[in-house]
Amino acid sequence: MLLEIRRLSKSFGSLKVADDIDLDVARGDALGIIGPNGAGKTTLFNLVAGTLDADSGTIRLNGVDITRAKAHERCIAGIGRSHQVPRPFESITVFENLLVAAVHGAGRQVSEAVDFCADILERTGLIGRANRPAGSLMLLERKRLELARALATAPDLLLLDEIAGGLT
Repeated sequence: MLLEIRRLSKSFGSLKVADDIDLDVARGDALGIIGPNGAGKTTLFNLVAGTLDADSGTIRLNGVDITRAKAHERCIAGIGRSHQVPRPFESITVFENLLVAAVHGAGRQVSEAVDFCADILERTGLIGRANRPAGSLMLLERKRLELARALATAPDLLLLDEIAGGLT
């Protein structure tokens, strides 16, 4: 099993946002998490990605318990994610944003990451923007950059948090 979640819970004060969640995701599965605003979808992603600590429960990735691992450790272990609100490094180029993800998230050498990142930029329609500062991108391009950066970490598990949110 790629991802195993058992009895995962998270509360903010008296508000229980995640309540005893059990979830299995097999390699190759595509799974959608749906619910109204405030239902806890992003909180679940934050728990899996390690940007929030669970109150209880366990998270296993490829059979390894990552429940207490830090977010960067989970990224290196194989979890890539996008955010609802894009968070690029605005002062560096689109290409450099991917290079950071490929080198620090996927552990690639810069020399091998260049072609890898160029391929991702091509597939996400950003190759023509590669040398522009990420801060100059419009919302759709920023969303594409979020996806591209997540892909550049070469994840086993890709979490896309409202990847089309805010787009027409």
